[in-house]
Amino acid sequence: MQKHNVYVDKLTLNRPENIYKATLCLCFLSDIEDYEVLIGHLHDQELKYYNTLEFEKRIRSYLMGRFTAKQAVAALTGRENLTDILIQPGIFTQPVVVSGCQNIQVSITHCDDFGAALAFPEAHPLGIDIEKINPNNADVLEKHITGAEKEIMGSCPFSFYAGLTLLWTAKEALSKVLKTGLMTPFEVFEIDGIEVFDNHSISHYKNFAQYKVISFTIDRYMCSIVYPKKTRMQFDINPIKENFSFIEF
Repeated sequence: MQKHNVYVDKLTLNRPENIYKATLCLCFLSDIEDYEVLIGHLHDQELKYYNTLEFEKRIRSYLMGRFTAKQAVAALTGRENLTDILIQPGIFTQPVVVSGCQNIQVSITHCDDFGAALAFPEAHPLGIDIEKINPNNADVLEKHITGAEKEIMGSCPFSFYAGLTLLWTAKEALSKVLKTGLMTPFEVFEIDGIEVFDNHSISHYKNFAQYKVISFTIDRYMCSIVYPKKTRMQFDINPIKENFSFIEF
């Protein structure tokens, strides 16, 4: 049984005035040996920070985040050596590409052994989040939704737990675009409408009408990508689902 996979795809961002390009990287690893391979892709400054980490969960999340981000940046810019790409935390801990890739930004997410990143031009903001659909987290997630959002969820065809996770990832992804993180009450990111399609949904924000979010499941994970409302984003979700159909839960 395959236990790891790396998937990279190009996104076309069509705007009325321009066309932008972005890249998406998703990665699933399950063995410690797979993570150890990622150490070789760290920049010298990243390696110095990595050597200060003590706890396995943080070590894995750091390696996964840097690897997926570097893969996305490399695919967007054509750079071949991942060690030449340096990604450091900004003052709000947001990932910042600081070497060799001017005006390129990244958004990073990880959950368990699943990670993802977007690389995109500074002119066109994007944000991504992935969470596992887990009934054990329902009580925590439910505290962050409004009565209106509960009504919206009730009219959607997916499960209560999938709906909660969709709302959470949609808000988390937007917080990354705005660089607020979890410091802003999630009620500010309230969803006021969800359109359901065959393999994804599109949600809209009550207070941030300039953005929308596409959400889709990858087995038991929910992935949400935020992008500007007037953008038509082109990419195929089905290959993503197929590439990670081997995941064992």
